[in-house]
Amino acid sequence: MLAIRVLVGRALMLGIVGYVAAGVTGCGGNTGPKMQKVSGKVTFAGEPVQDGQVVFKRATDQKEWSGMIKDGAYEVSCEAGDMKVEITASKVIEGKFDTTSNPGFKEPLRMMYIPKKYNTDTTLTAKVDAGSTTFPFDLKK
Repeated sequence: MLAIRVLVGRALMLGIVGYVAAGVTGCGGNTGPKMQKVSGKVTFAGEPVQDGQVVFKRATDQKEWSGMIKDGAYEVSCEAGDMKVEITASKVIEGKFDTTSNPGFKEPLRMMYIPKKYNTDTTLTAKVDAGSTTFPFDLKK
């Protein structure tokens, strides 16, 4: 009986020590990198990009964060840094269908309409920090 009390007492003491240590060290707290919310409007040839994607890619380590563009607006949470920005969007080609990828179904064909200088060969940049969180992109043809 005494042995059981000693074991229970030790287990209880270890549990209390563990609980206090977790509280002191911040277990479960936010220990990851600080994220910044960035947002903006994206237009192409003067018109809002209806559906697309924006990617913020940090220049130093190529880490990237992405978000959807809807009705010309986007919002992305990313870490701070100097970024390359890639924007992609496609639209349906009227009257054209893919019938080979999924036999028996007519899938509308889509084409990318944002030039490569804004995505695969991007010239767009942004410096994300606590003071800069809004980045509009007015893309030209």
